[in-house]
Amino acid sequence: MNKLPYQPLGFVLKFDPPIIGLLYHPIENKKVNKKKKKCYAIHLNNLIFLVEPEDIVEALFNEHQEFLDPDVVKPQQVYKLVLRLVAYRDHQLRNMQEMGEEMGDGYYDEEEEVPVQQPKGKGGKAQAQQRRPNDNNRSF
Repeated sequence: MNKLPYQPLGFVLKFDPPIIGLLYHPIENKKVNKKKKKCYAIHLNNLIFLVEPEDIVEALFNEHQEFLDPDVVKPQQVYKLVLRLVAYRDHQLRNMQEMGEEMGDGYYDEEEEVPVQQPKGKGGKAQAQQRRPNDNNRSF
């Protein structure tokens, strides 16, 4: 019989935000309840930004000892899931960098001359208000 309060079924992943879900049957009164399925969610939050996937796996096994027992859940299984999440994170970061390059670096040079558009016509703001339709004349 398991020393854990569950019988593992498998894993699910959510990429954004990064979550590993452990699907399981709960053990009630020393028997596996196969009619019930539950999911234990492991939020990676800031762990996903650790450089080495091995460090992430080690931290997960330390923080979630009740559900991640190395005798029941193989660290290699969790490692493969973490690799998928890290690959997604890297892909997202690359996309953000490419978008930043396409839009420019956001740096403003004070010496650079910025063209200023003058309002058309003589009236400026008053003229723009005259062109606006009158709310009282609207028909619905």
